[in-house]
Amino acid sequence: MNKKTIITALLALVALTGQAQVHYRLEGNIGDSTITEKALVKDMYNNRGIIDTVNIVKGIIEPVEGELPDTTICALIIGNMPEGKGIYLDRFLYPVFLGGGTTVIDGRTMRHPFLKGTTMCEDYTLFHKTESEALNKWMMERIRKANGGPMHLTSADMGREQTEQIAKTAKEIISRHTSDMLGLYLLREEAINYLSPSTWLELYNKMEPWLKTKPEYHMSIFKSSMEKNIKTSEGTMFVDMEAEVDGHICRLSDYVGKGRYVWAEFWGSTCQPCLTQIPKLNSIYKKYKERGLTVLGIAVHEDAEKTRRAIKKHGITYPQLLNTQKQASIKYGILGTPYSILFAPDGTILARGLHGDDLEKKLTEIFETKKYQELEN
Repeated sequence: MNKKTIITALLALVALTGQAQVHYRLEGNIGDSTITEKALVKDMYNNRGIIDTVNIVKGIIEPVEGELPDTTICALIIGNMPEGKGIYLDRFLYPVFLGGGTTVIDGRTMRHPFLKGTTMCEDYTLFHKTESEALNKWMMERIRKANGGPMHLTSADMGREQTEQIAKTAKEIISRHTSDMLGLYLLREEAINYLSPSTWLELYNKMEPWLKTKPEYHMSIFKSSMEKNIKTSEGTMFVDMEAEVDGHICRLSDYVGKGRYVWAEFWGSTCQPCLTQIPKLNSIYKKYKERGLTVLGIAVHEDAEKTRRAIKKHGITYPQLLNTQKQASIKYGILGTPYSILFAPDGTILARGLHGDDLEKKLTEIFETKKYQELEN
């Protein structure tokens, strides 16, 4: 290769690299006029770390702009890292999509800030608004029911309606963003809570290959989880799991497939939502244990001694399968806790992911129906 050819190739590479850059601009209002300080714009996933610094004056973000290799999902961190406080949306740092135009944070009209300015920002806000409105409607119906007001739907029905509404919007938005970071983010972080595993995989398979293989997002883990979820869906036979505790092997099959219904609750002692379920599960176990139901706690990602301390501290009365570590994910595709699976007496999976009122409704269907009572007698 001669010198001219090398120079031509280098110039082409530079041009290609330049085309890959995207311009970003960030401005807006975080909705808190008491804040006047610098904030860090931090990449939420990639090791690029701190991307930019912005000045916030009485809640107003002074505009900044620059170039990035591609659209980037960021978080605003107010104060010094790592002690700085982030702008939170419920459980998560609020995602800020930078690239391809002006990203505007608008915190003036909602309890949490939302985004506008680019298509990704507008569609993420659409998802968030749909989710918030559905959840608010569900909660208002629950309040009316508690106050004795008109209640046309049960809380379980409202739960399904809420999920279906959010899932429909999520599917429409992700279908429009199969080649950008919004589709990836929703699949990974938020829509995964509402979409069925088969719908999730359908949308995942439509994503551009370069998005699915970005190493920092670990999408192969989520894909594997959805596939295992389908393999252990309602109507399939249980998959056994085992753990060694104090030199003894304990198995899920010690409880499941033994002629009793088994409500398996996957949990961890540091999971606050798991701990709030304990009184209800104690009550359910007491109510139905003589009628053929076993409530079984399955502790994940922690050693047996840590779980034992939590059992004692929180007064758990139902039996436990300890030290299962990652098997919930490996065998059943469970990514988070609390999570529940209801097994039939023969070991068939009757239901997955039920909780709260849905759980009690399902148990009532099983144990209070005329058919069951006839069998019991």
